[in-house]
Amino acid sequence: MTEKYDETERQMGILAYAASLEQNPGFAAVVKARYSDFLVHEVGTDGKIARLTSLENNLPTAPKEESKKRDGTEAEVSQEQDIKKAKIDVDNNASIESKVEDVTSALKDIHLKLAPLVGDEAAEKAISMLQHWENLKSNEDSIPTKGTQDESKYYTFPFIDDKQKRKDIHQLIKSDSVKPFALADTEEKKVRIWHRIFESHMPNYGKFVKDPEFQKRKEARKKKMEWPKDTPDYLQFVLYKENIDTGTAAKDISRILRLPQKTNKWGRNKGPKLPGTGGLGYGGMKDKRGCTTQFCTLYRKTPEDLMILNKERTNDRKQGGGNSKSGGNAIMRVGHFSYVNRELRLGQLSGNRFDIVLRNVCIDSNTDTPKEQRITQIASTLKKAATSMKNTGFINYFGMQRFGKFYDTHLVGISILKGDFEEACNIIMRPKEGENEKSISTRKKWECRFEGVDMNDENAVENAEIECANTVRKELGRFMNCETSIVSSLSRNPRDYKKAFGSIAKHMRSMFLHAYQSYLWNKAASYRTSDGGSRYVRVGDLVLVADASEEHGGNGTSGLKGKEVHSVTQDDIEACKFSMTDVVIPLVGSKIEYPTDSTGDMIDELLEKDGLTKEDFEKIGDRELAVGGDYRKVICKPADIDFEIKVYTDPLQPLVKTDLMNVHNADLDCVDMTDESSATFDDDEAKAIVGMKIGFTLPPSSYATIALRELTRRPTSSQYQSELKLEGDCEEKIHQSHGASKE
Repeated sequence: MTEKYDETERQMGILAYAASLEQNPGFAAVVKARYSDFLVHEVGTDGKIARLTSLENNLPTAPKEESKKRDGTEAEVSQEQDIKKAKIDVDNNASIESKVEDVTSALKDIHLKLAPLVGDEAAEKAISMLQHWENLKSNEDSIPTKGTQDESKYYTFPFIDDKQKRKDIHQLIKSDSVKPFALADTEEKKVRIWHRIFESHMPNYGKFVKDPEFQKRKEARKKKMEWPKDTPDYLQFVLYKENIDTGTAAKDISRILRLPQKTNKWGRNKGPKLPGTGGLGYGGMKDKRGCTTQFCTLYRKTPEDLMILNKERTNDRKQGGGNSKSGGNAIMRVGHFSYVNRELRLGQLSGNRFDIVLRNVCIDSNTDTPKEQRITQIASTLKKAATSMKNTGFINYFGMQRFGKFYDTHLVGISILKGDFEEACNIIMRPKEGENEKSISTRKKWECRFEGVDMNDENAVENAEIECANTVRKELGRFMNCETSIVSSLSRNPRDYKKAFGSIAKHMRSMFLHAYQSYLWNKAASYRTSDGGSRYVRVGDLVLVADASEEHGGNGTSGLKGKEVHSVTQDDIEACKFSMTDVVIPLVGSKIEYPTDSTGDMIDELLEKDGLTKEDFEKIGDRELAVGGDYRKVICKPADIDFEIKVYTDPLQPLVKTDLMNVHNADLDCVDMTDESSATFDDDEAKAIVGMKIGFTLPPSSYATIALRELTRRPTSSQYQSELKLEGDCEEKIHQSHGASKE
């Protein structure tokens, strides 16, 4: 019945289950009906679980910062003012569209003033550059770092021998109307106009500035912050979040605490020349839709600095959204402070603890069964499923999130490896099924940019692309960063698709290659478990015999440091030296070994089908990208599995306590049926709904959605979940559509 929902997963190589139907027949259930149904607690490298159990400052005395000054004066901004400032910032976000219109109007005015000095064409290109960075400056991941050789940071006007004319250009750029957007310098009688966000990237940054305020700020930055020698540099704490992802939380905290930007990002506000002296340090990224808790670090801060985050901003959200049927507000709280010597960095965690609610559990045989018997049958099925996953584990597939919203990121990766950057850009830009009409219309406009153009006339082709790029750029959605980067680059350098692709943020470009690696891995894992089973090791398998990657901050797919593999021999089999939990399959790359059994041959066949070989991973057309490869375990066995079976009546009532609910001693109103002998349930038969809370711990880069797929034997797609009901027959709509299709 769920075949149509399985098809997308099959295309990404997600085919098999570790357990048989006899071991686990599966069941239907609603996942993430509420964001508070999905709790994530980070597990540190020392094995400690990040939990928020108090909102109080647990450090009796805090170090004194002797030099806590801003521009030579004591900071006298109260916590209430900071909260007010944060609220104003949020309100300001609501007027983004009007600000964009103001910027566009201002740039048009600058164009009119600039054209008489440098010519209309040069003025147009300069304004195009400024507009490009105005569009992207809110997304710091899209901004080239200091030291990166990227000519798109500035535009160079044609050679001007007339000194007075060069002076006039500089005077214009220093004027009040242009100064908010641009700066200028001169190189060999050519004036260069820079977007202001690259001020510190300019060769003579600050050298000739006479502005006393600038010099005062510069001197203030040179002053070292005095900090007690016996206190470690970093404040570590637990950050609790509801309905907000880690990246957004980091930006909000930086804004509220007025933190300087990280030294390794934009190159501004240098501060002490140490890594991470500005922004929030953390070991892992957590998704928005959930209640997540993780360890974080800040450089030379005290608990008092952070307590502003615990100040209530609304009276009715004290316990968070977990104890309410409404929800959607972003909530942050902090606690459990300590001082540590090192900043937390991405990958420095040993895993995540998940506690997940599954609502309205239904099994195939429960349609007309009496209430008590039905609940008993469901409870038995749930226990069987949990026991099966505890004993067998699950195939450690990369989840569908790995392949992007439209499941085509791996196709871009194939094009990159082939060196076909035009095709890579085309895949990113082409219409996507399921997008809104405006986005589809904009994408089709780009797809048809050469209609009626003589493709043998290079000038006509370039002009058509520039014109379309300038039009499409204004129509692209706010979060379409890759697409915006591509068309912005092509508006300045038409037909240069390699440069256009290179304008995309590096981590995004890497994502396309990782998606293809994941696609190959999923296909190979499905082949290995269907050809050789998921229970026994065979000759030629690769097994992991050493793994110190956690010490190096790896995230499970980022590299080979600390990993060592061995090819299984017949002697190993006879000695029962290894189990399936030791077996790994490589993520294809330039620095890994391959299985010597048929799985290795299968990888070659997959590459050949896509027109590639292993050698294509050794030298990639994009010099900033490298694909060394990695090893990933075929079977993942979750640790510390526990579960509770709940019977309840309100489809949306809370079934698990969040950390914030525990802090405020909130109660749950449901019946625990885990121990059937002691459970009683007297409510109306028609209202009885059965749910499950399952908890388990996974290593980094293993997917909870894939674990749930093994547990329920149901698809992970959002389309499938959208068809389920929170009461009654969970899969009623699917049953009806299946019956209709049979007719």
